[in-house]
Amino acid sequence: MIFISAGHHNNDPGAVANGYIERDLTKDVRNIIIQNLDVKNVIQDKDFETNAQYQRRIKPGSGSVVFDIHFNSGNPTVGGTECYVNQKDFADKNSLSYKMADEICKLTSKILGIRNRGVKPDSLSQHSKIGILNLGSGISVLWEICFISSVLDMQSYLQKKNELLKEIVNILRKYDAQK
Repeated sequence: MIFISAGHHNNDPGAVANGYIERDLTKDVRNIIIQNLDVKNVIQDKDFETNAQYQRRIKPGSGSVVFDIHFNSGNPTVGGTECYVNQKDFADKNSLSYKMADEICKLTSKILGIRNRGVKPDSLSQHSKIGILNLGSGISVLWEICFISSVLDMQSYLQKKNELLKEIVNILRKYDAQK
């Protein structure tokens, strides 16, 4: 089972920069990915629910994949892609969460031609612990696609979005099959 989230709901815009709103971008990404997955095996967030409401609907198990989509924000000169996993998975480089996150970072960096900022533990995020990564799922990854605040990152993302998301679907299928 794949649990996929756009990361922000209708009342939470997320980052806003360069004329883009993170919430709108992540909804688009989520919807494109879902269109290309077997929807019988996918549970998605609802745009009207908060992250806490969505997390209460997630029934994690050792075979589930939790995938949370975001765009990063920062100084306009900073760019790149990165993924977060929980502390336990970060400490175990052989965990499926770490392996999936690493694969996503490398793929995104390659396709978009942006910096690979790597896999990081959730303790290095703006939160000391990211709830959705600590629900007890078999595989949990938060993906920061690129920096919404970087004109170059966003240009590359928009030009290569379809190619990137097609490959992300393949990665999700691969890890979902590893139950």
